[in-house]
Amino acid sequence: MAGQIDVEKIIESKGLEKTLTFDDDPSLNPQNFSQARKILILSIAVLLTTSSTCGTSLASGGAKATLRDFGLPEAYGWEVLPVSIYLVGYFIGNTALAPLSENYGRRPVNLLTIVFYMTWMMACALAPNWAAFNVFRLLNGFFSAGAPATVSGICADLYSDDMRRGRALLWYNMATTLGSTLGPLISGFAVFDNWRLSYWIGLGYGGICFLGVLFLIPETNSRTILDKRAKKIRKTEETDLPRGPHEDDTFIWQNLLTKVLIRPVRMLCREPLVLGSCLYLAFQYSILYIYLQSYSIIFQDIYGFNTGEKGLAFIPIAVGTLSAFPVNILIEHVYLNACSQDSPWTKHHGARRLPAACISGPLIVTSLFWSAWTSRPSIHWSSSVLSGVLYGLGYTLNFNALLNYLVDGYASYASSANAASSLTRQIMGAALPFAAVPMYDALGVGWASSLLGFVAAIMSIIPFLFWMYGEKLLEKKYPSTGAGKGKGARVQIRFG
Repeated sequence: MAGQIDVEKIIESKGLEKTLTFDDDPSLNPQNFSQARKILILSIAVLLTTSSTCGTSLASGGAKATLRDFGLPEAYGWEVLPVSIYLVGYFIGNTALAPLSENYGRRPVNLLTIVFYMTWMMACALAPNWAAFNVFRLLNGFFSAGAPATVSGICADLYSDDMRRGRALLWYNMATTLGSTLGPLISGFAVFDNWRLSYWIGLGYGGICFLGVLFLIPETNSRTILDKRAKKIRKTEETDLPRGPHEDDTFIWQNLLTKVLIRPVRMLCREPLVLGSCLYLAFQYSILYIYLQSYSIIFQDIYGFNTGEKGLAFIPIAVGTLSAFPVNILIEHVYLNACSQDSPWTKHHGARRLPAACISGPLIVTSLFWSAWTSRPSIHWSSSVLSGVLYGLGYTLNFNALLNYLVDGYASYASSANAASSLTRQIMGAALPFAAVPMYDALGVGWASSLLGFVAAIMSIIPFLFWMYGEKLLEKKYPSTGAGKGKGARVQIRFG
């Protein structure tokens, strides 16, 4: 039990004050929860994440109906705007809320953000005009970031073992994609009644998640648990001791600005591994949001689907995303077997992460070219639909592999590297879809999707370059980032 504790293992002295640890009551340590309780907590956290990311694409299925209701022309830029502006709020919220969850706990951040998420979801359903609707979408996106800002931390709170924590994080990463594929499905059918129904459904889903968090997810942040326990003991015993391990820390917003904004941008500019990973992931991420526009052209214009049937076309992407879990376990099994046989390749710095990233690239390239040249009236629609399976599988494998590769390589600066990744993903995810319809109109479905395939093919070289040159680049990282300096630095992994 004691070996599982991921905080100070003994009571340390700070002057005349003693610091509280989990040693006096190990049952309070989230890493010592029963496996059943951990699975329950993670299940609610995954549902919360899907609710958050579902909101991103919830506006897609009823975009034209929304414009008509507000008396606006069906311009492609305005159809994209509600999705993109949600992503802008999502990024801002993720940036601001993650450090708050570290200092004030996961539970209060989740509860507070869900309440406001539901409030602005309801505001979207009741929006009186187009301008108000988009302001509400921005605020909805901001408060939807509570889950992405906390769930990866919850995974780290519950599991100290790298393998178990990695699998928990994989489910979280899968949830981010699953939610985005759920939005078009809900809104595509809801629009038959009224486009506003989508947001009432989103509100109901958020309410279910709120009840789950309220009754089933306790606080898991060890510093928050110990600080509160120390205060309770002092109040009960009427003494000045003990102190919580971080109770006397001061939260300085200037430090937040440096760590969360300036350092990620600096790493993005100076670190080739960070830049390469961020651009590759951002491009693959933006493909999903391009699909929100291009699927209308492919399945509605070519095959005559209605909005609900178009939403069903996103299901194969979800299937591919779910299949990433067994495929990832298979890759882990191959790696562990090779380690037991002392295979030379397992000594490579990227042996644990990069194989999955190398495999994922060809999957996405194949998916794009498959869709490009089978999306025509003479070929059954099922072929184009099934191409999404490879995209969902490839993206999820690559997302999980490269983000963990950055964590492994940048140690105490991993959160900054991941913040840089989040920044580039949200910017490209918000911006590139505006070019989707003009590109498909100008080039046609075949060559527009092929253009994406060519770019994906070029970028798929990146993990192979990391395999060849990554170790040398990591050796040169210290002057620019300071990564690796300081022993015992704790890493907060943040995705989404």
